[in-house]
Amino acid sequence: MRTLFLILAILGSLCAKEMSAFAKNIQKYDKAIQKIIKEGSIENFQSDNLNLLKKKLSAKQDLKIKIFGDSHTAPDIFSSELRNDAFEASAVGFVYPLFPSFHRNILTQYESKHFDIYNSLRHSDHDYPMGGVIARAKNEHANIKLDLNLTQKEFSTNFVYMAPSLLAAFEITDNTGKKITLSSKKPNSWEISKVYDLTYPITIRSLIRNAQLGGYFIYKKENNNIIDHMGINGARSDLWLRWNQEIFDKELQIIQYDLVILSYGSNDAIATKFDPETFMQNYRALIRKIRRYNPNAAILMIAPPTVVAKKDSKYSITANFYPIKHTIREVAMSENTLLFDMDDLMKKTGKKATWIKLGLSKQDVHLTPLGYRTIANAVYKALLETLKLKEN
Repeated sequence: MRTLFLILAILGSLCAKEMSAFAKNIQKYDKAIQKIIKEGSIENFQSDNLNLLKKKLSAKQDLKIKIFGDSHTAPDIFSSELRNDAFEASAVGFVYPLFPSFHRNILTQYESKHFDIYNSLRHSDHDYPMGGVIARAKNEHANIKLDLNLTQKEFSTNFVYMAPSLLAAFEITDNTGKKITLSSKKPNSWEISKVYDLTYPITIRSLIRNAQLGGYFIYKKENNNIIDHMGINGARSDLWLRWNQEIFDKELQIIQYDLVILSYGSNDAIATKFDPETFMQNYRALIRKIRRYNPNAAILMIAPPTVVAKKDSKYSITANFYPIKHTIREVAMSENTLLFDMDDLMKKTGKKATWIKLGLSKQDVHLTPLGYRTIANAVYKALLETLKLKEN
């Protein structure tokens, strides 16, 4: 009998080792959540590059995913759960110079002094690079210490920066004592530094007042497993138009992504006015820009969860929600993308009231952390089905 138990234990251990990261991850959730995850589905409107994505996702090697979005993606809950499903992250990808309040990337740790943070939603009178977040030095004592929550600490890094003059703007010191200096070739214009091989943590010290940072690209020379995000609380689908398009185009070329996820619509639906033609035109232009500079990427649009607003102490679906939902689908069809609809998933699994009861949704437009993790797992499951991949 002891021998039988030993054999069963060994077999169980072997099976556990063969279980995929995704299978292990969803085992953490109760049956009601697992049932919702299984209902996730993606509509495929003849998307390009799915064979390339399938190859990368199957091998779990050199798979790079970028997310543009709003408050549903800003706290890195959705994206961190996707990392848990897909692979062990080997690099960060693009990250903001500093994060506004309630925004984060869990792979990074920041300490900073004497920097002001601006974002393109709240402060429209600034010049912004990709992502729409800048950190501006108040004085020559401003500094940032950036560390990574990764086992590996040696990475190639590009800095996005702007200087008010030709004087040296920033001094970067890595964990080995290596020092580099960033100077502007053209004052008051965004620039991308050359690639530096650095060991983290690094310290970035401003050498002059009003020098600005626009973000960092942190990656390996090969075999990068990356999921990064550029979520901004309150963002609408046209926020990218406030960014400097010249530097945005250049930044899109630094890392070649295999999948780009676009998650907008909630704040468009809350707005009192909605022009479908303008919405479609701007969203299509963003998709085409991404395709121009990441030609091998598949694009997945995520339509928002049920959008409600409070009126007279009661929450009700906003007037523009269904027009937004319909228009997002029209864009997906016309641009041949993939589409995952959060509202459809909620309706198939009991509607918003049930999600609130299960602790997946708040009363307002937002989901709970558990809700965002559930959506991430449902997206990943649906992506596997779309690509005809099976993970045990």
